[in-house]
Amino acid sequence: MVGGMLALGSEALASKPIHKSTKDPLCNLYRAVNGSPDRNLAKVIEMLGGIEKIIGSYDVVVIKPNVQWWNQGAPNLAALKTFVDLIMERPGGFQGEVVITENCHRGKTPWTSMSSGWAQSFQRNSNIPGINNMNDLSSILKKRYGKQFSTCHWIDVGAGGKRVFSPADGNGYIYCDGTNGVPLITCDNRGKGNNHRTTIMTYPVFTTDKGTIIDFKNGIWGKGSYTGQPLRFINFSALNHHSTYCGATSAVKNILGITDLSGGPDPHNKGRLTGNYYNFHSFPFDKWAHGPEQGMLGKEIGIFMNTVRKPDLNITSAEWVGLSSRVDPPVAHTGTILACTDPVALDYHATKYILYPNSKIAIHNPDNQKSPMPQYLVKCAESGNFLFDEEKVRVVSYDFKTGSFQGDDELVIHGDKQWGSDIKPLLKYFFLRYLS
Repeated sequence: MVGGMLALGSEALASKPIHKSTKDPLCNLYRAVNGSPDRNLAKVIEMLGGIEKIIGSYDVVVIKPNVQWWNQGAPNLAALKTFVDLIMERPGGFQGEVVITENCHRGKTPWTSMSSGWAQSFQRNSNIPGINNMNDLSSILKKRYGKQFSTCHWIDVGAGGKRVFSPADGNGYIYCDGTNGVPLITCDNRGKGNNHRTTIMTYPVFTTDKGTIIDFKNGIWGKGSYTGQPLRFINFSALNHHSTYCGATSAVKNILGITDLSGGPDPHNKGRLTGNYYNFHSFPFDKWAHGPEQGMLGKEIGIFMNTVRKPDLNITSAEWVGLSSRVDPPVAHTGTILACTDPVALDYHATKYILYPNSKIAIHNPDNQKSPMPQYLVKCAESGNFLFDEEKVRVVSYDFKTGSFQGDDELVIHGDKQWGSDIKPLLKYFFLRYLS
């Protein structure tokens, strides 16, 4: 559902925003603030009813963080570890598996890339002594949980991965282009002439350390058929500035790290997966600029979640938020974990009450109709049947500082700022705030 939440410019948040919800909200959003990352995460899961309400004893749980970046560009490592620990130690026992996996689009061996959060050292946002990056975290979880825990890397076909048509073909990417028994699932931007573009859904097939074959769309595969073992998908994102063509990045945009982006970001130079179908980046954008039609990032992701797989839960780690960069200062220490089954409602709230109050950059304001962010959130809500209207969302927020729940007029978070000394991101921040 899309409500009338759009206003002009940054004036929509000129005064302190107060969340207003109806008596009969359509979804709940949970958050914990001012605790350590592990305490915030545990509190949010407690408010959701406990991990046993989310994950069953025999589930295979796929957790998808965004690891293309490090520092504030990735989820807090202590929060992610705590979530895995809660699953493994759930009341009633756990005989299933947990998999941390994503496609960070960093070539054939992303775990070695110093341009990703797998290998690059975190200067902030770890909160675990001796754990410097996602590889380190994966290593300690592997030592603790053995074959019940796996780390998998989805690799673009263009970077050395394999195109497959079913789990019987092994690991790789399935392209939903209607060939070889695969369904045709498309997203059209409805542009005219040279502005017309179409993309298709793509999704991975992969194998855990225990030998479990996972078809991301259809479930667990074994002995030539789908087994019916429950598969859970957790979308575990960070919250940051992204770009002038995208605004902010969090739960919704994290889905791009599931799809195959072979061909690159430029629709005018390669940018295609197969035939005339663009990938999920070259479809909505002109490389690092706005594409010909507004909001297409949200439209394609909404269709993906409706036709391939929808997250069972979206978790946003906002321990630190980047005001103009995903790896460098300026940053705000906002100390928050949020969770919601609706990714659009989650992104709307996180940007309105956390990112924008700290950055004061207009494109981070989800009520600013000139920003690309609400444009893609609205389209995602429309195509995925999600909520852009915050009045239909009930917010439950616990503050560790006061030991009490927050009221609707207490939800804005102002974090301590670290400005850094690197002139480039500081100039970028100045430009975005005052000149754009």
